[in-house]
This record gives sequence, structure tokens and C-alpha cells, in this order.
Amino acid sequence: MNLFRVCAEQLNVGKPLPWNVFNEQSQLLLSKGYTLRDHEQLDALLQRGMFVDQGDFDQHQRTAQQDARRHDPSQLWQWVQGRLGSLLNAAEPTEGWSHDLHEVADEVNWAMTDQREPSLFETLAKDDPREYAVAHAMQTAFLSCLVGERMGWSEDERRRLTHAALTMNVGMNALQTQLTNQLGPLSSQQRDAVRDHGRTSRAWLERAGITDRDWLHAVEHHHVTPNGGALTEHAKQAGDLACMMHYNDVYLAKISARASRAALPSHVASRTLFMQADGQRNPFVSSLIKELGIYPPGSCVKLANGETGVVVQRGEAAHLPKVCSLLDPVGRAFPEPVRRDTALAPFKVVDALPRGALAKRLPTSRRLQEAVAG
Repeated sequence: MNLFRVCAEQLNVGKPLPWNVFNEQSQLLLSKGYTLRDHEQLDALLQRGMFVDQGDFDQHQRTAQQDARRHDPSQLWQWVQGRLGSLLNAAEPTEGWSHDLHEVADEVNWAMTDQREPSLFETLAKDDPREYAVAHAMQTAFLSCLVGERMGWSEDERRRLTHAALTMNVGMNALQTQLTNQLGPLSSQQRDAVRDHGRTSRAWLERAGITDRDWLHAVEHHHVTPNGGALTEHAKQAGDLACMMHYNDVYLAKISARASRAALPSHVASRTLFMQADGQRNPFVSSLIKELGIYPPGSCVKLANGETGVVVQRGEAAHLPKVCSLLDPVGRAFPEPVRRDTALAPFKVVDALPRGALAKRLPTSRRLQEAVAG
């Protein structure tokens, strides 16, 4: 054991101990779960010296932090994006890289089960080209898992899908963000990097110690068709994992802003993808559109009365999302988000704007958080 001395600030009277407590000679004083009776008992023990194992202490800290972020979807997805960013932006995989990636993937899969609607809002609501590469990987992973569940994929298949989607562009992460913010055409070197990034990403993962063949194959071959075209027999040979990532990747790219073009509104992106990918005979695209609906969470919408709002949850019907109005008909911000029933004529959704249209005006009020959480 690697013992260190604890202080009063790390102990709570009336609450069970989160770890075993020892004296300086490594003899057990109090077992995990024991409840300190009062401050007199605590003071007496502190004078004798109270020690805990560093490994047990660190594990408890990690668990407490995980519980805290899982309680707040906004905090959870900030953590996912920050942790994923540090992994994808690494020049080379370091020791423990794959372990940390698995930890991020576990949080994404947990959120899909226990925080589905709030997580869909948190991942899709904001569109910042400066953070495009990491956010895009995170969004593709979460959305692909939702669609995979709709298509009846097993938990193991969705877990593998999460890993593949999070890492599909690890070999060109910095370049991807650069291209999102680039106005001019690609250089020949950039075109070569884009063309080869599937193989580059696979090689990167292999250096990180990843041996799952399906994961590696999906990453290498995830650009199944040119720009999200129809699913041909040849394209199907890339495999279901690659096909699933590909069409979600294409859809999310359409609703994301670039320096060279504006983002498409969600309903336009869905219709465009459905047409170009032969959605009627393409189960990946048809399932994607059925899962998200016309106006997915995070979409900016115009209501019949002239207000502008944001979709906070999917509704029972594709054309009836749950909306909070943020701006009045003349563009003035409401003091607080106002929930609207889109089944009523004055609040019917009549148009959609690109999702980044309100990104800088999204409030962080408790009322919006409550609406997102349902």
C-alpha cells in the first residue's frame, strides 16, 4: 500500500467512510463504510494519525467526479469533449491512451441510455468551427449509436461503433479543423492527407495498441461513398460499421458551418441526404431520418407567430418538436426561454434555421435546462 495522511477537510462526520483508514504502521483502524460519530471522535483519530491508500483514494475521487458530471448533461458533454480533444489532438498515442479512450466511450454509451434527450441537445445544439473535429467525432458517435439501436444492433455492436466513430479521423484531426476554417481550395498535400486519412487513422490506432479488427476496418473504410451517395453493392463491402458512421458523418457535416459555406437547416439536410443516398432503399439513411425527425434537438426554428426558438426535445410526431422560444417576433430576447406547444396554430414550426444561428444566444438558465431534461 502507498499510504498518505488525510486531513479534516477530507472527512465527514455522519457520512460513511469511502475508504479504509489505517494508522501509520499500516494497521486497519476503520473499515470502509464506517460512520464517524462526532467531531470529538474525529479529532482524536486525527491526532493519532489517519492514513488511506492512495489508490483507493484516487478511485473514490474519480467515481465522485463521474457521479457529479453524470448528474449534469452539460457538464458531462463538456468533459467528454475536453477529454476526447486531448486524445485526438495528441501527436502520437501515449501510454494509457486506449484506456482513456475507452473511458470516454463508456460515458457516451451511458448517456445514450440514461441521458438520451438532454445528450442529443447538448451534442447538437452548438456549432463552433473552431472546435469542429472533436465535436464532430463526438456527435457522430452518439448519433450513430442512436440509429444503431433503432436498427436493432446489440449493445456490443454499439459499443464498438462508439469507439470507431470517436476515432475515425484521428489521423487528420488537426487538418480537419483547419479545413473547416479554410476559405481557399485544398492544396495537393491536403488532398492527399484527406484521401489517405482512413489508412492513416487505422495506423495511428494500431500504434495505440488497438487490435479489434472490426473497429480498425471501419475506421479505414468509413468513407463508403463519394459525398454520401447511394449504397451500392460495392459500398456495402465496407461493412455495416463503416456504412453507419459514413451516413451520420455526412448528415452532420451538412448541418455544420464551414468558413466556405453556411450550414444547412436540419430539414433541408435530411431531404438532401435522403435524395442523394437513395434513402428509400438505404436503411442507414432512412433509420437516421426516422430517429432524428425533421427538427432534431438543437435545431433553430421559426414559429408561426414570428418567434425564434430552439428545439429542446423530439416530440411524439416528427413535425411537433418540443420548443423553447428565445426571441420575440422582432428579434428581442425573452428574459427567460418560453416553452411553446407546437401543436397549437400560433406556435407551429414553419421554418428552420441553421443550428448555429442561435449558438451565441443560447441561455444557460435553469428554465432551459429543465426544458431540455423534460
